[in-house]
Amino acid sequence: MLSKVTVFCFMASYLVAFCFELARFLRKKNGWLRPLIILFSLAGLVAQTAYLVYRSRETQLPPLLGSTHDWLVVFAWLLVAIYLFINLIDEELSIGLFLFPLVLALVVASYFVDHVTNPLVQPAIRSWAMLHATLLVLGGVGFVLSFVISAMYLIQHKRLKQKQNFSEGFHLPSLAKLARLNRWALMISAPLLTVGMGIGIALGVYVRKGAQAISFLDPVIIVYEIVWAAMLLSVIFILRTKQPNQKHIAQLTIWTGGLLLLTVIGIQILTNSRLLKMDSWHSRSDTPRMQIQQSTAERILS
Repeated sequence: MLSKVTVFCFMASYLVAFCFELARFLRKKNGWLRPLIILFSLAGLVAQTAYLVYRSRETQLPPLLGSTHDWLVVFAWLLVAIYLFINLIDEELSIGLFLFPLVLALVVASYFVDHVTNPLVQPAIRSWAMLHATLLVLGGVGFVLSFVISAMYLIQHKRLKQKQNFSEGFHLPSLAKLARLNRWALMISAPLLTVGMGIGIALGVYVRKGAQAISFLDPVIIVYEIVWAAMLLSVIFILRTKQPNQKHIAQLTIWTGGLLLLTVIGIQILTNSRLLKMDSWHSRSDTPRMQIQQSTAERILS
């Protein structure tokens, strides 16, 4: 039964839930929409969990180490789980309007990348590689939440400044609460990403001693380092400023969070796409690309 669950199953559930969120935003009397949103979100999460279990059995690896495809699916799974948890705490908060587009973008991106496992995840370093991938995905989720909170802050700021009234289905917290949540999200995600990057660099140095060395000129590694540096500068700016302008912090987070999303989605598609492949350690399949090129050349010459 698990093998019959596909990406389309939970993607369709999340798309329907997002459509209901939009309807909730547009309609005044929408009390009957929330149970439907929860139902389709939960159905999608269950289907996605079954899909990840099947993929883990198929690859004999945890989902975070199975492939780039699995890593993106786990990223989306965590965002949906957080959405459902927040809904239990605050059923009026309109966070689904912000989270579901990101979830759908991650799920769609996972469809276009390779499903093959990375042979460089050796048994000797598997535990460290798992910790590396876990910290990166948790830090990434925290930073995406900071991105969403910042978007909510800017909308709420403009709404209050211009005295705009949205529909009854659109509820946002106060500016003070959003600023506090944004600060916590940044403070938690920054150390996670930093430690994850450090472990990744250490693993890279270790693997370079073996037969299958990696290059630190890997495009994925370079872009992640740029995003990490931008994120770290943002956090340092917030900590060094005694009375920071919360609007400026939200705008800064939007830029760095957007860069992170482009990294997670864009660079993974470029380096792992079935149609367009760049050389990247993170996208290697079981057969080295140089070996494939040599065998192809031999067939042409023969």
